[in-house]
Amino acid sequence: MIDPLPENVRILIAVPTMGGIHPILANRLIRWGQMYGSQVSFYFTEHVAPVDRARNQIVEFFLKLQSDGKPLTHLLMIDSDTVPEIDAIRRLLSHGAAIVSGMTPIVHFNNDAQDWEVFDNCFAKRETNEDGSFKATLVPERHTGLQEIFRCGAACLLIKREVFEAIDRPFFRFVANEDGTKHVRSEDIDFCDRVRAAGFSIYADTDVCCKHTKPVTV
Repeated sequence: MIDPLPENVRILIAVPTMGGIHPILANRLIRWGQMYGSQVSFYFTEHVAPVDRARNQIVEFFLKLQSDGKPLTHLLMIDSDTVPEIDAIRRLLSHGAAIVSGMTPIVHFNNDAQDWEVFDNCFAKRETNEDGSFKATLVPERHTGLQEIFRCGAACLLIKREVFEAIDRPFFRFVANEDGTKHVRSEDIDFCDRVRAAGFSIYADTDVCCKHTKPVTV
């Protein structure tokens, strides 16, 4: 039996894409549409780059859209190569949080170790050295319940409408260095910093564990 969503909830599920999405994610979206009916709507950007522009286009569409004559209550952003479990929406909603993320693994090259490492895109806290310089960022352990975090990626991120009503446009923005030659803060990390400054807490549901697909050449 399908657990229904709360009656007052209306969600836009949005995917920023460059023209395609993972087939298993497509299957998830179809199943959610079947399960939740008019309580969920869908939106896809296509060939909108860089990704901060795609995310801002999504938010503007979300703020204008209505369902059954009522404004939508939540935006669920899912990256096109990310596959949440079928119960992800229900789990994320159950906390009533203004911003709550699923756990999505990312691959990163560690220059110090000269090797690749995999960790989830939710960051519990930032450690510093005695002189205040950056030391490490800690990632919550999976399957340890709901945890407050200070930053996360937007690969599987549920956001209440009130968050966007409390911060200025553009909602997502890359931050570049003084020369404008490289990014020093990604659009999702900058978003997290700004919503915390606006008084919101950010959470991760460590039981919502997504798959993150990457092409591999062999």
